[in-house]
Amino acid sequence: MGVVLFAASHLTLAVPHLREAGRQRFGKFYGPGFGLLSLLPLVLIIMGWRTAPFSPVYDAPSWGRIATFVLVLPAFLCFGIFLFRGSWRQKLRFPLALAVAFWAVGHLLANGDGASLILFGGMLVYALAHMALGVVNDVRPSPIVREGHDVISLVIGVALYGVVAQLHPLFTGVPVVTLSL
Repeated sequence: MGVVLFAASHLTLAVPHLREAGRQRFGKFYGPGFGLLSLLPLVLIIMGWRTAPFSPVYDAPSWGRIATFVLVLPAFLCFGIFLFRGSWRQKLRFPLALAVAFWAVGHLLANGDGASLILFGGMLVYALAHMALGVVNDVRPSPIVREGHDVISLVIGVALYGVVAQLHPLFTGVPVVTLSL
């Protein structure tokens, strides 16, 4: 349910007339309100994944966790680029969808259970659909480019990567890295 709500709400951003209708209706509260309401599907996603029974579907490769660790870094860099108005946001065009795609592919390589397949597979389908709808509708990021935002976006992306790696066990019950002597 959380994946469907997340995908449905975020796909509206790739359809200009739907996005504009939201902006017209909610005015200056559209952006912040959309951001806050986006937290609800994320909470549902985390709760659903954590409470789902483990049912294996495929064997994840032995190198899957390492691939996830590597792929999630560009995901967070893309997320940082999405958050700021640097020139890289223009070049990537869909930095948030790219972030979700990197994140989803990485996690599909590390997890082979049904709940993970639904979560990460569903989010990958959403990201690809978002990019496809965006291309068809000629959606582009705001043309405003701010000086210094490219560097800030990378710093924030790396910082968020570190923070989420530390908090990952709290949200998912799964540590990113386990150290043993």
